[in-house]
Amino acid sequence: MPSDFTKIIPMTMPLLTELSISNYLSSVAEKQPVPGGGAVAAIVGAEACALQTKVAVFSSNSEIAPIVESSKKTQRKLLELAEKDSKAFLALMKAGKKSKNYEELLIEAARVPVEVLRMSVLQVSSLKVLLKLGNLNLVSDIGISALLLISSIKSSLLNIKINTNSIESIPEDILLAEFSAKEALKELESLCLEVEDAIS
Repeated sequence: MPSDFTKIIPMTMPLLTELSISNYLSSVAEKQPVPGGGAVAAIVGAEACALQTKVAVFSSNSEIAPIVESSKKTQRKLLELAEKDSKAFLALMKAGKKSKNYEELLIEAARVPVEVLRMSVLQVSSLKVLLKLGNLNLVSDIGISALLLISSIKSSLLNIKINTNSIESIPEDILLAEFSAKEALKELESLCLEVEDAIS
């Protein structure tokens, strides 16, 4: 953690979901510790969900109907995790490295990107259904959703790593999440190739 971060802990933090896109980007770009990469990773995942919902509502196949609600639900959860990530990071900063429970706070902070990763991985199956049965006039949106999920998952892996690289015994649930990410990334890369084939 950069040492100068501790000098700029914000007293209050606006809810990201209440900001316009322009103000959200300005908030990310400001010289303040949050929102940072963890929140951005969650929001990127939420954007992937929004695109899946769009493809689903433009598709007539009855098997796709459940994707509308499931994608909306995951989108809401990811937005909540964006807020949670900022709070977890601020808790780390306020405690400081000399705190007795610092490692515990690191693990807690790592579990936020673990959950972001898990939510993003869950959306892979929906994308497969959309590519198979969805409205292929929106096939590029399916591909972009896949790319956004790849970004969200890889970003979450980075955030997990930075929070756990000083921990000797990493909890099993975190290790399992990293394993599931590898499988999901393979599936998403393959799906992207299928989208490219469908477009060409």
